[in-house]
Amino acid sequence: MIGLALKSAHKSRTYNEMMGSKLAKILAFTLASAMVVSCGGSGDEPVNRDFESLRVYKSDSPYQDTAARCARAESNSQYCTLATLPLLGIDYSDPGIPQIMERVVVSHAWMGERFEELLYELPQELLPLFRSVTAIVIDDDIRPAYYSPGTGAIYLDPAFLWLTVAEKQTINPKQDYRAGFDDPLAFRQLNRYTKDGALPYRHLSLLDESTRELDDIVLLIARLLLHELVHANDFFPPDLLYTLPLDQKPYDTALSIERMWVSRRLSDDMPLSSNTMFSLAGVMYRGDDPSVSDLAITASEVGDAFEPDGAGDDYGYSSENEDLAMLFETSMMKYFFDADYELAFTDVPEDLSQCSSYQIGWGIRNRFAHEMVIDRAQFAVNNLLPDLDIQHFFDTTDPATEISGDWCLEASNSGNQQKPQLKRLTPIERLRPYL
Repeated sequence: MIGLALKSAHKSRTYNEMMGSKLAKILAFTLASAMVVSCGGSGDEPVNRDFESLRVYKSDSPYQDTAARCARAESNSQYCTLATLPLLGIDYSDPGIPQIMERVVVSHAWMGERFEELLYELPQELLPLFRSVTAIVIDDDIRPAYYSPGTGAIYLDPAFLWLTVAEKQTINPKQDYRAGFDDPLAFRQLNRYTKDGALPYRHLSLLDESTRELDDIVLLIARLLLHELVHANDFFPPDLLYTLPLDQKPYDTALSIERMWVSRRLSDDMPLSSNTMFSLAGVMYRGDDPSVSDLAITASEVGDAFEPDGAGDDYGYSSENEDLAMLFETSMMKYFFDADYELAFTDVPEDLSQCSSYQIGWGIRNRFAHEMVIDRAQFAVNNLLPDLDIQHFFDTTDPATEISGDWCLEASNSGNQQKPQLKRLTPIERLRPYL
């Protein structure tokens, strides 16, 4: 999801009245940990996060004096113009890893080191997606990850980067603020990536002595980047980067080209239509009060409402931007890593921790390849990575398939042929690692 620091009800109303656009409404849905809306005041109060320790990772960055300050901004009066901190693609038409690392801002040095290591492990075809960001921010106080059109930066949760106990001990172990939004509902939504029938990565605790290897987190960070970078490229499409006015702030610039957003064009050409799913998404992802119908719907009935529409994931009903991001993310995880995205709606079991307790009422693997969805997914990829030859992939990919039974799978990507059965459900399976 996209976050913008509108720190007071008055500020939010001012933006809505002034902008009169869907963006202002979308941006009213803010992160509880990073984008708290407070009551009253000037609108410039600090939000509930601590970015004071942010610093530019590379000491020789040409933006050493500005990147951290601009990424730390929390109000319209503080946001930097594109002249002060340009989108990366304005400086470099074909940025490589060294140029990307000039824009990395961190709270701890190991976060920058790990991020750079991971960039060399990822498909280099993904690097053009960084052209539409001003900065990549990794801070111990970010949860979940998000993109801010106010700063033009992506903000990454370091819980997906640590390898050692010492590293994870620097990370705030706070709970994702969305936990519990779906508690009143009579069903649960679960999602995960699988590869060769097993989990390609594991979500380990920040509070124990467990460790990881670099290979354990490559797909984890790939998922995160594929999602957040979509938001940046949605607001600042690749073909418009060199036409943007540098004297404006990212938020104002994005509004001036609103009709050209990739998500807007997708919604105009191939809109979603399920009122049931729009209502449920408001409850699950924005914390809206559920209606009587929301409270009564069962897992299989949710599937009935979802299946005939064109969304790649139910999260897509929370906003046009998330619709686009989920289509792109799930398609590209399959294209680059042969990772299958699984989505299921289950009834609520008595034992919430055991995967065997979750019986699938409706489920699907690789929804992006469903006949109702694949054209929308191809639209997303063609517009976000226009130089990637993707036609053969969409022409030959296997159709989406139903999944049933319980939610258990083998765990680990260690290569051990005797993989243990995953017994416990991890919180991340109910919450995506980003907004």
